[in-house]
Amino acid sequence: MTEDSRPGPAVIVMARAPRPGEGLRPEASSRGSARGASSRGSARGASSRGSARGAQPEGKTRLRDVLSDEERLRLQEAFLRDAIEVALEAQIGPVHLAYTPAEAASWAEGEFGGSIVPFPQEGDDLGARMLSALRHVEARDFSPLLMIGTDAPLLQPGHLRSALSAVADADLCLGPSADGGYYLLACRTAQPQLFRDVPWSTNRVLDTTLRLAAESGLRYSLIETLYDIDTPADLALLREELPALVREPWFRVPRHTAETLLTLASE
Repeated sequence: MTEDSRPGPAVIVMARAPRPGEGLRPEASSRGSARGASSRGSARGASSRGSARGAQPEGKTRLRDVLSDEERLRLQEAFLRDAIEVALEAQIGPVHLAYTPAEAASWAEGEFGGSIVPFPQEGDDLGARMLSALRHVEARDFSPLLMIGTDAPLLQPGHLRSALSAVADADLCLGPSADGGYYLLACRTAQPQLFRDVPWSTNRVLDTTLRLAAESGLRYSLIETLYDIDTPADLALLREELPALVREPWFRVPRHTAETLLTLASE
């Protein structure tokens, strides 16, 4: 296949099935709709505090201090729905859902209809799973490749578009986070060396990845910093910021997250 005949870019969403054997809960009644995706490449006003340490698919167990297991699952479901919608609204290319655990196949294939392409994650650690997912989609001749997780609800379609534009001139683009990780990765081709010997879930993920990129002679670019929801402090920050952000005309509202937070606050 020639370069011109390649299918083009694709987005990979790394996710853990909240309820592998049950499917997602029915949505609460809508209190509003997602606003149009901004063409601007940043979520202005979004704090840079906290972050995803890599495109991490694991559940956020540290939220157990402030949420029950059921509440945590409901929030995780909302994050997942919003991440899928952002990826689709960016209109970059096909959206692939790399899911875990493997027994969640029926959940992944039935939950989002024909809007996404699901496949199971493979690998013993986060880096191996990310690399395997990139290679899986790359083997279908897609390029560039963009990868996100489901824990950064302030992610905008414009962030994905900015990353896609960046890899027109660079080999790698990352969406950095203030806690030393990244919430988005874009690359022209899978780069195995970027996923080996990385101290995942620490504040050294971003620096280590950039060092590995530099040592490999890769040109890289960074886009705007965002935070994910990893700790009770992150959740409190989201609850504080979201009411002001939803009034901004440029902001694409993560409606599932907003509705879930409102429901949890009223219970």
